[in-house]
Amino acid sequence: MPASKRIAVITGAAHGIGKAIALMLANQTQALILLDKDEQGLAELQRQIDTQNGKAGNHHVDTYALDVTDEEQVANRFALLEARHDHIDILINAVGGSSSSGNAGAGIEDMDMRQWQSLIALNLNSVFLCCRATVPLMKKNAYGRIVNFSSIASHGRRDKVSVAYAASKAGVDGLTRKLARELAPFGITCNAIAPGITLTERIDEQFWRVRSAEQRQAVLDSIPLGRLSTPEEQAQVAVFLASESSGYMTGQIIEVSGGI
Repeated sequence: MPASKRIAVITGAAHGIGKAIALMLANQTQALILLDKDEQGLAELQRQIDTQNGKAGNHHVDTYALDVTDEEQVANRFALLEARHDHIDILINAVGGSSSSGNAGAGIEDMDMRQWQSLIALNLNSVFLCCRATVPLMKKNAYGRIVNFSSIASHGRRDKVSVAYAASKAGVDGLTRKLARELAPFGITCNAIAPGITLTERIDEQFWRVRSAEQRQAVLDSIPLGRLSTPEEQAQVAVFLASESSGYMTGQIIEVSGGI
């Protein structure tokens, strides 16, 4: 089946890397299904896609406001997607985050159970729920591309993130590798991207602009390529992993980190 006939789902699509992926895939698939809690952000993305690609052509874009950490919401939405599309070919789990209630760099003694569970739900449970809902729809055509988002923080060697964030992203790595082996006999691949510091709107506001010139330079000095990533650079790798060209790759955690 050519890429133009594929059906793709992107979570966390309204902002950041997810948005960049959506803009790249919008005219490469038959149907693009964009999920995010931010309904206004989805509406703005829809306008951008219409402006970028026009409303003509064989692609179709649907947006749905959805909390992908909520088991019932995910189950209900994917049941409706199955009724409409019958199958799904590509799932990109781009939703995620590194902080909850200001605990971005919290150590274990400073983190309460609510904060811990919030980040595990956002970064790991969301991936599990969406993969579980999508896999039966991929098996129908004996084809699938699952792309998850991990982080270089999954190694536990980054000082500016919390123990919950590191643990949740390490969980994404393990889930990705296990799913790759489980799903390979069905023609489904599963890989993950581990981004370095990427200048999304959120990172710009919460991490970059709040630092002094000296602090920014120290961050850049820690990156062999000497700069932050753009969302588009991460998206390009995701689009590759979602394509026919990556068909012999599975179970891989690909660091897109500027050499960190």
